[in-house]
Amino acid sequence: MKNTALLLFLILVILTKPCSAIFEGTANANIFIKMSEQRGDFGRLALWHEAAAECLTLISVPMNEIVLNYYKRNGYENWAARTEKEALEIQEQRQLHLKRAKAAWKKSKTSEVDLKAEREKIAKFIRTWLPHYPDRFYNFGTYATFFAELKERAEQKKDYAKVLHLEADAAEMCAVQYEKIPIKYGLKNYEQLRDAYLRHATLLRTLAKQSPKALPPEANIGKRIQLERPKPQITPSKKADKILHIAKSDLRIKAALADQKGIREYAWFQGFVWTVSFYNHGWGNLAIGIIDDKTGKVVDVLKGEPETGKLELLD
Repeated sequence: MKNTALLLFLILVILTKPCSAIFEGTANANIFIKMSEQRGDFGRLALWHEAAAECLTLISVPMNEIVLNYYKRNGYENWAARTEKEALEIQEQRQLHLKRAKAAWKKSKTSEVDLKAEREKIAKFIRTWLPHYPDRFYNFGTYATFFAELKERAEQKKDYAKVLHLEADAAEMCAVQYEKIPIKYGLKNYEQLRDAYLRHATLLRTLAKQSPKALPPEANIGKRIQLERPKPQITPSKKADKILHIAKSDLRIKAALADQKGIREYAWFQGFVWTVSFYNHGWGNLAIGIIDDKTGKVVDVLKGEPETGKLELLD
C-alpha cells in the first residue's frame, strides 16, 4: 500500500509543472495587467508588465538558482535538467513582459500623477510578495516534492541519519532564500529567521552523526520556526474572513458564480488591495474580486471565461 502511494506521488510530481509555484508573484501581477489592458490604460499597463518582470528578477531567478545549485552540487541530474528548463522559461517570460511594457509605453497617455500613485502601489505589491516564498518553504515547492520524496525513501530504509541530513539541507535552502530575496532587497528583521534556520541545520547534522535509531523530534520543527517570522511591513486593515464575506455579497460575483458547483475561494492581500479568487475543480478562476482594503468596497470584478481561459473585466 505504501509503495503504491509513493508511486502515485512520483507520478504527480512528474506531471506537475515544476515552475508554477515560483511564478506566483508574476501571476498576481497579471490580474492588474488584465485590468489595465481592458481599460486601455497603457501607462498602468506598462508599469504592471514591468512589475511582473521585476518579480521574476527579484524572486523567481534567485529561487531557481538556489535550487539548481543544490541539485548540481549533489548530483541530482534529472532534477537539475528540469530546473534548467525552468530558468529558460523564467527568462522568456521576463523578456515578454519587458517587450509588452515597451509597447504599452508608446501608447501611454496616463498622467504623471496617476503613474506616481501606481508606482507606489506596485512598490507595496512587491514588498508584500518578496518574503512570501521562504515564508511558505515547508508547505510547497521543492520541500513538498523533492525533499518529501527523498525523505520517504530514506524512512522506508530506516536511514534516519539520511533523513536528518535532508532536513538540514532543506533548512539551509530556506535560509538562503531569506538571504537572497527579502534580506537582499532590504526588508528588515529577516536576518534572525535566516540565522535560526542555519542553527537548526547545524543541530540536525550533529544529531545525524549519532546514528539515530528513530527520528528525533527536532527533525520536524522546520515549519514551526517559520511561525517566528517578523510581522509584515505592510499589514492590511481588514481580516481575510471579512474580505471574503464582502466578495461573496457582491452581485456581480454572485452572477458570475451562478450554476457553478464545488466553488472554493481564497483571499490574498496584495499590499494595497485584496484579491479574492473563486474557482472549482471543473475550471480555474471563475471570478476574481478586487477589494479596497481601506473602504472595504469591491472596486472591480474579473469574470473567467471557460472557453478561452481569459478574464473579462465587468462593468
